[in-house]
Amino acid sequence: MEKLCELYIKRAGLVGLFHCAIPSLGWFIGMLLFVPYREVYLLRLGLCLVIGCPIGAFLNRYSVDMWLAKHHSASGPARIIDGTLNGAAVGIGTALLPSLTSLISSNHLEMAKTFIIVSYVASAFVGGIVGTIIAAVGRKYK
Repeated sequence: MEKLCELYIKRAGLVGLFHCAIPSLGWFIGMLLFVPYREVYLLRLGLCLVIGCPIGAFLNRYSVDMWLAKHHSASGPARIIDGTLNGAAVGIGTALLPSLTSLISSNHLEMAKTFIIVSYVASAFVGGIVGTIIAAVGRKYK
């Protein structure tokens, strides 16, 4: 588990990139399977991958560095709630751009707004859970 923890710390940016890329690709594939294709779907995916993924990578790297800085500081060790809050913030940050792209050339503006709100809440919740788990493991091995 200690090696897994070290790997996560070294590759936190890559993990953040995947936090944005995998849901975006899943959404794109779902759209291709269930609704008629529109060129705007490719534009939305491109924006998510080109702009959103680097944002996700930066946010996750920054979050891990903040948690580790507190953990090793004089006011440390970092608490699990710190990981929960960091994870929730990263979840919202990685969902920011991908969910906003639903407004581009949307035929159903109210559905797009609902999708954005649900995406933010779900991303914060999932990010908080992931942050909690990683902080609990990190407290033991770091």
